Amino acid sequence: MVEQLIRNQQVRGSNPRAGSRKWREVPIKSGTGRYLAAGVCLALVALLAVGAGLVRPVRGAQPVIIRAGEHERHAVAITFDDGPSPSYTPKILSLLKQYQAHATFFVLGRKVEKYPGLIKTMLRAGHEVGNHTFDHPYLTKTDQLTREQEIETTGLDLDLVGCPQKDRLLRPPYSAFDKRLVSYLDHTHKHLVLWSIDSGDWQGLDAATIVNNVLSRVQNGSIIIFHDSDEKDRADRSPTVAALKVILPALRAAGYQLLTVSELIHGKKP
Repeated sequence: MVEQLIRNQQVRGSNPRAGSRKWREVPIKSGTGRYLAAGVCLALVALLAVGAGLVRPVRGAQPVIIRAGEHERHAVAITFDDGPSPSYTPKILSLLKQYQAHATFFVLGRKVEKYPGLIKTMLRAGHEVGNHTFDHPYLTKTDQLTREQEIETTGLDLDLVGCPQKDRLLRPPYSAFDKRLVSYLDHTHKHLVLWSIDSGDWQGLDAATIVNNVLSRVQNGSIIIFHDSDEKDRADRSPTVAALKVILPALRAAGYQLLTVSELIHGKKP
């Protein structure tokens, strides 16, 4: 079936990881009434400030770790790691445009510095750019200072090319994380984005296998991981590009919206 889909696309000429408890009333001691009243007033002021956007509320409803979107929505998020690549990213951007798809690119800081024009092209096309650290280390094997430098240096690079800072996303290299990283991201108001479908393109698979890995498992709310490069800039991502020529139109034909991670999670339309 997958091979037939590929042949069909080629014929058409498409370009190609308590219970109950009783409470008793306690009398208020003399002189404490005014303190209670003051406390109530302060609470009301705080609530009004949050409502007006003057104070950022503590995040509770939105998890720090994101693995997938809501199952009720007929949409998926397309994501790419390790780029940008001057060889493969422009081809992927062209395919995304052809099939009216948005995507989230998790980029390396050293490549942002080397190819800032590609990042700006992504942003102009409506795509989302996330943080994939500066140099692709295992964050679970680095000390706290090094991991913060990897994340924040890339964050600064993204600031300089005009990436929005609100709800900035991080995908750790190798999808490796621990409690320290989660705590740090929560404290700095970032989200850790994983995935629910691994295309497997990082293994050097052929296009037909990549297509099968995705289309055989896709469902509402899926976050799909692809790669438009690798940490050493040596990988051949031609199979990824070829697979996308089949995957994107197939998902469109099945009625899926193809969104960024933030669009998927926050319920926004592209």
